[in-house]
Amino acid sequence: MAGIRVLGINGSARKYGNSFKMLWIALKAAEDEGAETEIIHLYDYKLILCMACYSDNLYECYYPKRCPLGLEDQYHEIAEKILSSHAVIFSTPVYWFMASAAVKTLVERMTGMENMLYHIGKSLLDGKVAGIIAVGEETGATMALSWLMLTLNMMGFHIPAWATVYYHGKGDAMDNEQAVLDAYNLGRNVARLAKILAGKVDGEPWYSLDYRSRARQLAEEAKKTAMNNREAARRDRPWL
Repeated sequence: MAGIRVLGINGSARKYGNSFKMLWIALKAAEDEGAETEIIHLYDYKLILCMACYSDNLYECYYPKRCPLGLEDQYHEIAEKILSSHAVIFSTPVYWFMASAAVKTLVERMTGMENMLYHIGKSLLDGKVAGIIAVGEETGATMALSWLMLTLNMMGFHIPAWATVYYHGKGDAMDNEQAVLDAYNLGRNVARLAKILAGKVDGEPWYSLDYRSRARQLAEEAKKTAMNNREAARRDRPWL
């Protein structure tokens, strides 16, 4: 369906790692559903920590107000991309049992959009769709997913079936057929729910094994894309 836009947010400093590759698969699946997609890397943006204005006076926390210490950061660039999208897929690595600091900072700053409920009677995020990916070698993926799922839902996001995915393990997630298929179905369902909310309904199952071949094809493409990103990163970080 023309006009559905899905934004992918990579919360990892590694533009070539598993968080990126799982997100890339999900966005390609959304494209297969007819969505327009874009991916941004949070570590490319300067984000200042939330000042917790809400805790002192909830009416001082709103969007597009610029936070006192945020005059020179780039939060509003990201916020405008979120607001212009029908759906957002968040992908985070697991750092010490939780989402990355970049993801947590972004979500906390998004409070101003949610808090428009007290200014115009509606969260600016109300009715948008979210998908969540968490990737890590050690324990914590489900905790990161749980925190994001609860917080985003309370901000107004709809989270469809099969749209919280994690990969827990070492090595390349693209070699794990289940992880790749999970990421693909996440992207499908995020785009499909966005279309449903926009008035276009279909009757396909929310999780399908029929996309195994397509998912495997995309896994190989994701590896190549990530490798190109890694080569580019080495120019800036030669120790990689």
